[in-house]
Amino acid sequence: MLFSLLAAALLAPTMQAAPFARGVTPPRELLDTAVAAPIAKRLSLDLKSGGVVKITGGTDKVVRIRVTDGGKPCGDCGVTLEQSSAGLELRSTRAASAAGKLQFEIYVPEHFDLQLASAGGEVSIEGVDGEIKGQTETGALELRRLSGIVDLQTKRGNVTLRESYASGRVHTTDGRVLLEDVGGTVAGSTASGKLIERRVERPVAQ
Repeated sequence: MLFSLLAAALLAPTMQAAPFARGVTPPRELLDTAVAAPIAKRLSLDLKSGGVVKITGGTDKVVRIRVTDGGKPCGDCGVTLEQSSAGLELRSTRAASAAGKLQFEIYVPEHFDLQLASAGGEVSIEGVDGEIKGQTETGALELRRLSGIVDLQTKRGNVTLRESYASGRVHTTDGRVLLEDVGGTVAGSTASGKLIERRVERPVAQ
């Protein structure tokens, strides 16, 4: 079931979630939608445009997505949202060189899986418990209050993981990695930079 992101009008003052529907061709001046997610437990992002991504987990059983171009409405952001048995997939199709400064502001249920592939841009993820994987070509990773399995990397940029309990790894090819107030078996690594650990607790081997 494929459709363009619904227009801003779908976000009524009550913030009720809009259901999926076929054949919807809304205006494309501002991409702003809320989708009920009673079944979907996963959001995949395939961002050929790159862009600044901010994902926040919360108690609502709703996925909310807002896309702007440098904070302003997009005439044509080139973004679509698809639902399948695997969950939701958000795609941006414009080339990175023509994308401007797309900003993706996303809210998901706190227990949710994320898969990210971005052509570049800072990524911020906070308050999500699940399987959180992927990479951005360039840009910092700012991660806070994560749990579950984490496997995230950037090819160029700093990585910060705070107030989390997880397994897996965070990595940068060129930049600094900071783990602060972190527990579990999650590891940080950098090919060219400094690894800093502050108040990191590892489980004791039995």
